[in-house]
Amino acid sequence: MSLRTIRAAGILALGMLAASSGFAQSSTSLVVAEDVVPQTFDPTQSSQIRTWYMWQLVYEGLVRADVSGKILPVLASKWTVDSTQTSYEFQLRDGVKFSDGTPVNADDVVFSFQRLNERGLPYAKDRFKSLDSVTRLDDKRVRFKLKQPDAGFLLNLGSPFVVGSAILSQKWAQSHDPKREMMGTGPFKVISYTPNTQLVLKRNDEHWNKDAAAKVSDLTIRYMPEQSAQIAALKSGQIDLMFPSAEGKMQLKGDAAVTVVDVPSTNTVRLNVNSGRPPFDNVDVRRAISLAMNRPAIVQGAFLGEAVPSAQLPPSYTWAPKINALKYHKHDVAQAKALLAKAGYPKGIDITLNHLTGWGSYLDRFAELLKSQLAQADIRVTIQANPNAVWLDKQNKADYEIMDNEYAFQADPMFYLMPRPGRQGPNPPELEALIAKAQSGPAEEYTAQLARIAALEDDLVFPDIAIVARNASIAYGGKVKSARPDPTLSRTFLGGVTLK
Repeated sequence: MSLRTIRAAGILALGMLAASSGFAQSSTSLVVAEDVVPQTFDPTQSSQIRTWYMWQLVYEGLVRADVSGKILPVLASKWTVDSTQTSYEFQLRDGVKFSDGTPVNADDVVFSFQRLNERGLPYAKDRFKSLDSVTRLDDKRVRFKLKQPDAGFLLNLGSPFVVGSAILSQKWAQSHDPKREMMGTGPFKVISYTPNTQLVLKRNDEHWNKDAAAKVSDLTIRYMPEQSAQIAALKSGQIDLMFPSAEGKMQLKGDAAVTVVDVPSTNTVRLNVNSGRPPFDNVDVRRAISLAMNRPAIVQGAFLGEAVPSAQLPPSYTWAPKINALKYHKHDVAQAKALLAKAGYPKGIDITLNHLTGWGSYLDRFAELLKSQLAQADIRVTIQANPNAVWLDKQNKADYEIMDNEYAFQADPMFYLMPRPGRQGPNPPELEALIAKAQSGPAEEYTAQLARIAALEDDLVFPDIAIVARNASIAYGGKVKSARPDPTLSRTFLGGVTLK
């Protein structure tokens, strides 16, 4: 099968795929701070980026798509695709074991995808909506049968965040709750979890790839919601590495004992608009909201310069439409007011923002700046600050008018563009047609088709409004010799951190 190459300028390969010296190394431990606790350990049950961070340290999929779009073998050593592009046969790698020492077999793969189909959130299942069946051929071979050709299938199967694609042990899951526990084939295994406090991991010495073994033997994730507490802990040596916010970086500047590293990120901050409710079912209202936002001012005011304006596809995709060529990604308050009047709202509208509080200071600043910018176009915003559980419940039930959100790196760029089932109104027929054409068409035409979809979504201002792509940053103390953040915000690089 001929696979397309998706090039993202300035993007680095995933850290965990870099070679290491294997298991014959001195015992080392790394303590990392995160500010949001995982809501579940089940890789089929969350659409929240920061919950995914821990999955990928413990679970793996059959393949992995790197940031360039190349498909790399992981639990599958090889695969074949038939001439119809609807049947994929995977050969499982010899010698792969779960961290409890039991071997991985075809039944585990079948079980994992049956479980996704039966219990997964729509967000997770939507990655594989073209999947018809997964069948055991023998102990080491499985066949994935698609309903129709899907140009993004292997990319979705290879997402580094393993949402819906993680392989679980069928036997283990019969007596354990995957929402509360994890046991996979990845570079780490779980030792303990204290809710809202810390997750303790240890290097998985059963890992199949000795050349990509974690360089740290022990990894502790401490959940510390306040950046000020993280900074104090970093300076005092209580933690070794953190992910600083823009203002956190300002506080760390000039401290010779702390190293800060930045890379361009593929994460996009967005405004979800519930087009299933009036007045948001009117395209001119959605266009007005987009035009009322001044993205360069948001970059400076909300993100303190640590981001760039973004359309639906992050600007790192060089083949994507340029933001200055899109009609409704510019800032034009007069046009926004005219469109509201055309839609029947000459005096403006009153709307409520489902705001995720406690996620990041940049999102709090964005909510306030959004309110002030939209007010200039007579769009009056009430900020409803909701904690994670409430915000997420409203998202999943489409119980919102507008809401702030952040989308993680997607191995298949279609997922920057794909409507989220149940989160907004019906898909416009012309958009459905373009999506179907891209997914069922030749792989070599995929990116060109995605660019057309992105341009149409700007015109329809659907399914959401992209605003910025923010930077990825880490800060580490004197114990760490070297570390580099992943542009996807993946945490797999943690296993490759080297210590002094």
